[in-house]
Amino acid sequence: MPATPAMAETEFRACLSAARSGDDAAWASLYRWLAPQILGFLESARVPDAEDVLGDVFLEVARRIRRFSGDARGFRSWVFTIARTRRADAIRRRVRRPEEPFDMPVLEAIRSADDVEGEALATVGLGELLVVLDQLTDDQSEVLVLRALGGWTAREVGEITDRSTGAVEQLQHRALAALRMLLDSA
Repeated sequence: MPATPAMAETEFRACLSAARSGDDAAWASLYRWLAPQILGFLESARVPDAEDVLGDVFLEVARRIRRFSGDARGFRSWVFTIARTRRADAIRRRVRRPEEPFDMPVLEAIRSADDVEGEALATVGLGELLVVLDQLTDDQSEVLVLRALGGWTAREVGEITDRSTGAVEQLQHRALAALRMLLDSA
């Protein structure tokens, strides 16, 4: 999946102000900017009804947007933090009430130009990617998806997941080692 382009700070400020005033076009712009990444994050965890959870994320954003203060990158991090909470809620519900497995919609290949995660993840197809992510721990999978799909730095992933930068880097290192071993044995 190509990285979502960063929203220019001036464009973001205008969108944020207009969205706070209830402007539909501003909300649509914010949604188009972040929804593909959030949906990919949710689908990578095999969240049932990921699109419904995505709607819940943006409903929460709408409820709390007046309290947000910060720049475009901070807003993106804030929305991912909300998505992470909704993802955890959905996973807990799934564990309490298991459902039959379902076919995932096709995700575009995750790509990153010059990082190990992107190169490794780009070499596998969707089916292999989901199988590999299922074989990692939840924490490892989450870190890889946030780094590769979200384009976050280790520090930013730490802020989103409430972990230290060192813990994120260690999870990433272990996930990549496991990923290499899984791909080599395939």
